[in-house]
Amino acid sequence: MTIRELDPAQDAGDFVALLFATHPTVVTNAEEWLHRRQAIPERARMFSLVAEIDGRVVGAVEAGLNFFGSGDVASLGVRVDPAHRNRGIGGELYRRGMEHVGVLDAAHVTTTFEESDASVAFATRRGWSEARAETLSVLDPREVLEEPDPAVELVPARDLDPRELHRIDEETTRDMPAFEEIAEIIYEEWLDFVWENPLFTREGSFGAVVDGRVAAVTLLLANTDIGRALNMFTGTVREHRGRGLGLAVKLAATHWAASNGITQIVTTNDETNAAMLAVNRRLGYKPLGRRVEYALALGR
Repeated sequence: MTIRELDPAQDAGDFVALLFATHPTVVTNAEEWLHRRQAIPERARMFSLVAEIDGRVVGAVEAGLNFFGSGDVASLGVRVDPAHRNRGIGGELYRRGMEHVGVLDAAHVTTTFEESDASVAFATRRGWSEARAETLSVLDPREVLEEPDPAVELVPARDLDPRELHRIDEETTRDMPAFEEIAEIIYEEWLDFVWENPLFTREGSFGAVVDGRVAAVTLLLANTDIGRALNMFTGTVREHRGRGLGLAVKLAATHWAASNGITQIVTTNDETNAAMLAVNRRLGYKPLGRRVEYALALGR
C-alpha cells in the first residue's frame, strides 16, 4: 500500500469510484467532484491523502476547517473501499488526517458518515461521540402523482435571479440544526458551489414566488447518466412558512425529475426537522438509514 497526496486531476475517476463504493446513494461524477474540489477556498487549509494498492485508489482522508463557520471547527473524513477494510488502511489515514487537524488550532473536529456498526465502532474507539443525526431517504419520482397547488407561482431556477436563491439559502440555512452556526455564505462562493456546479439543474430546481419575490426554493443536483438526483436544499423564508410552499417546490422538482429519466431522488433531513420530514413522508420518501455527525473536542 502507498499513501500519497491526492492529485485531483489524476485521481478524479478513482476517487468517484471510491465514493460510490462507500456512499451508494451519492450523486456525482468526475466533472462534478473535480469542480467541487476546486471551489474549496484557501482558508479551509484542506489536506487530502489517498491510499493506493496496485495503482488504484482504495482509501482517502480529507481534513480542513469548516470554511463557512467561525474557523474554530475542523472536519475530517476517512473512507476505505469495503473490499480493502480491516487491513489498517483506515487507521493509518485517520492518524495522518488528525496530525493535520492538530495544526489547525480548532476547538473541535467533526465528521459525517452513514451510520453502520463498523463506522460507529471506528469513531467511538477513538473518543468521538454523536452530535446530531439526519434521516437519509430515497424516492422514486415516477411514483408521485400529487400535483403542486396551482395557486402557487412556481418558476424554474433558470428564470430566477441567483441572488434571490442565495438570499433564501443564507436565511434558511441559519434555521437548520448544526454543530456550528454558519457565519456567512459568500455570494461568489455560493455561485461556485451551487449555481455553477455541473450537476446543478436550473431547469429542475424551482422557486415559489409571492408578491414578486422568491419565498421558497428547492435545489436539485441531477446525474441523468445514472438516473439519480439529490435534493440538495429546500427552504422557505420565515414569514411564508406553513403555507405549503416547500411542498409545492419539491413537487415541481419531483415531476421534472420523473420526466427526465431520474428514478431515485436522495435527501437528508435533520431528525428534529419535523415539518420537512412530514413533507417527505407525504411525497413518499422512504427512510434508508441515518447520516450522523460525530464530534471530538481537541485539547489546545
